[in-house]
Amino acid sequence: MKKKDKKDKRQSNASYLTRIFVRIFLVITALNIIIVAGVVAINELQMREAEGAALLSSIQEAAINGNINWREFELAKDGESWTDFARVTRQTGEVDESHGTSGFLKSNWSIHFDYFHVTNYGVYWHDKSKQDGIQIDLWINVDAVIDSVFRTVIAIVVVMWLSFLGGIFIIRSYAKKLSQPLSDLSDSTEKNDGNPLPVPENPIEVRQLAQNFNKLLNRLNVKILQEQQFVSDASHELRTPVAAIRGHATLLKRRWKEHPEIIDESLDYIDEESQRMKTMIEELLTISRGNHMEIENEKFDLSEYVARLITEIQPAIVQKIEVQLTENAIVNADKKAVRQVLIAFIENAGKYSPVEKNIVVKLKTSGDTLDLSVADEGQGIPNEEKEKIFERFYRIDKSRSSEIPGTGLGLSIAKQYAEMMGAWIFVSDNVPTGSIFHLVFHKES
Repeated sequence: MKKKDKKDKRQSNASYLTRIFVRIFLVITALNIIIVAGVVAINELQMREAEGAALLSSIQEAAINGNINWREFELAKDGESWTDFARVTRQTGEVDESHGTSGFLKSNWSIHFDYFHVTNYGVYWHDKSKQDGIQIDLWINVDAVIDSVFRTVIAIVVVMWLSFLGGIFIIRSYAKKLSQPLSDLSDSTEKNDGNPLPVPENPIEVRQLAQNFNKLLNRLNVKILQEQQFVSDASHELRTPVAAIRGHATLLKRRWKEHPEIIDESLDYIDEESQRMKTMIEELLTISRGNHMEIENEKFDLSEYVARLITEIQPAIVQKIEVQLTENAIVNADKKAVRQVLIAFIENAGKYSPVEKNIVVKLKTSGDTLDLSVADEGQGIPNEEKEKIFERFYRIDKSRSSEIPGTGLGLSIAKQYAEMMGAWIFVSDNVPTGSIFHLVFHKES
């Protein structure tokens, strides 16, 4: 039930903008009503107050001078009925009132606060003055002020309502216009068959999003193609030894009795091909683990470690390994990964370098880096092939691939190990002939 409620709260960009617009509009409308109505009320009251003060002064002056002729004063009337009232109270107790004041004063009073009185005659503003023993009370009707404020509020509400309807229409139109690129992008993503998504010119945010999506799709497509190629190459490479093993097994079944001399030769071939399959499967598993391989970097002296490794590797290599190492070469790396990369470099050099030529393992400092290199004097690598040799199953001379031992995965695994421990590898030319494989580290103090 909670999931459903959460889903129901989801809304489109247009709905979200509309809701925000409504809230802002209501706040602005309320502020407009309060401010404008307040200004109108204050101005009207100030005008009535000024009129009342002038009238009060005139009545006061007339009362001091003698009898008051109420018709001389501009007391407001509504038809034949007076709406403003005045009363003069002399020190002797004599009271003189304007027309209708007695009835007004006898009316039912309901609310009093400060200068304002609410009666059944309407709302009145009360002012008074006292001079020379004469007190003047003046009640001025302010219903007109209230009517003016009310009409102002009605006008504001009508105008704001019309503006609201127009605003809703405009907001929805622009919101849909703004949301359309996102909707198109979403539709294209849903229907996508691997092609790049359309990139709108505006808005910039959607344009950047589409561009980033396309970059991601491109990387995914490249990755998928690489994986498909990997599976295809792995199948092809595994098919060859399997076919050879089955061929020799069939040969043994048919002819071992008539030709017993083929038994040893076929068994040796089956053993060799099965060992090749075992090595390839192990390397395929290493590649498939990818970033899940555990790398534990530690600080150690690379020079001492390489010297020890060469001592272990030399018996398995036909060529002599010549070592040129820099002392006190401290790196932060994984020893197992360094071992795998160095073995891959040396085995590769042993495959292509002449037997009588040395393989040179060199460690040198260059600025803030340490360069561990393995040089051979083989056939060399063309410039256009230098990046490709680190790809899976890649061989430069396809015609001789069956003659050269190996699976074609060693350098790919070496590159993977190097990247995972924060190093990098590349190949350069060995003058006058051959290649140099480099494993470069950041130097540690």
